[in-house]
Amino acid sequence: MRAELTIEIARPPEEVFAYLTDASNVPQWQSGVRSATLRDGRIEETRSLFGRELHTTLEIVEQEAPRLFTLRAQSSPVPFTVRHELEPAAEGTRLTVTAEAETHGFGSGLLARRAEKQFRKDFSRLKEILER
Repeated sequence: MRAELTIEIARPPEEVFAYLTDASNVPQWQSGVRSATLRDGRIEETRSLFGRELHTTLEIVEQEAPRLFTLRAQSSPVPFTVRHELEPAAEGTRLTVTAEAETHGFGSGLLARRAEKQFRKDFSRLKEILER
């Protein structure tokens, strides 16, 4: 599965990057995330998914302030990578997010559609929070 979106946020790239890369902010804008902690260059998350509690470790693969932030799941039922690219835009920041996940087997199409829908809602929430 591959999902990509581009949104414009009326805040400078430095501010968007700072918020996006602060693990303690993740539960505020990502649905289902109960906690997220940065430890030794990795983000450890606890989230609720389909009524189950999951613990995921995300490796920070790329971090170039204020333009690039890439995460790769190290321990997750579904391997995935999320790349965030930020660039100045007329109204603030253009954020392009690309998520890629390995979904296989029965029901993977449905799972992919649900995940992409949630992905879009989460980044809409991020925009809303940052523009308050």
